Amino acid sequence: MKSRIVLILTSSAVFALAALAVSARRPLAATAESREDQKHKTTPAKESSKPAAVPFQAGETLEYRLSWERFLGAATVRLIVVERRDLNGWDAWHFRALGSSEQPLRAIFAIDDQFDSYTDAVTLAGHRYEMYRDELGRKHQDTIELTPPGVAPRGSTSSAIVPVGTRDPVGFLETVRAFDWDRKQEMSAPVFDGKNLYEIHAEREAPDEQVSVPGLTCAATRISIHIFSAGKELAQTKIALWLQRGGARLPVAIQAEIPLGTFRMELTETGDESGK
Repeated sequence: MKSRIVLILTSSAVFALAALAVSARRPLAATAESREDQKHKTTPAKESSKPAAVPFQAGETLEYRLSWERFLGAATVRLIVVERRDLNGWDAWHFRALGSSEQPLRAIFAIDDQFDSYTDAVTLAGHRYEMYRDELGRKHQDTIELTPPGVAPRGSTSSAIVPVGTRDPVGFLETVRAFDWDRKQEMSAPVFDGKNLYEIHAEREAPDEQVSVPGLTCAATRISIHIFSAGKELAQTKIALWLQRGGARLPVAIQAEIPLGTFRMELTETGDESGK
């Protein structure tokens, strides 16, 4: 039970890890290969060098309050678009998610986690996922390069072999945000959580709803999230995301209803760390 709660409280992409926490099935694990096995592989050229149109910019910071049942302030979450930079020859966005449990829940579950996502600026596929966990007094760090089959890894970290176009949970949230929901009603992508691989489908349920959270009142598009393991949707899991219409398409709220209860993340504050 503790491990399941920890998983939910330690991710900005609540909809993704909430489903992972309640999955009773064995997910499709990504394949890890040694660098000796991979060094003779070749990296195909990029099809296009034109960056994807995105609604965010470097320096953006979003503050959230995460509630769980009677704990109205169970945790705080911060999402940051750190920068756009070169990563081993890739033009990449660097996203960061920070999560900390708050009192009174912190007295039981002391959590201070950080997740860093390096996402391709052209395809929005993930390149590297870093996890820095400080949970219940135990610290753990992992850095994994997401490598498609037949492609040589470029970094010096460990590598996981994943399908082309795979995202990490933080990068997937930004992918959903960048998607044109006015023109299309659904999208899907494989998502790797650092250990296991899932297929996540997102569908537009309502194009225009009025949403009010502590940091913003606006019209929003409601997106439903469906997570699949081995071709079967995870049962007893209802996840929704509200994206601000127009402008920066801010993720205004995320809600997950699972057997452990209802988790809701609401935007409380916006900022710009770039100084602009």
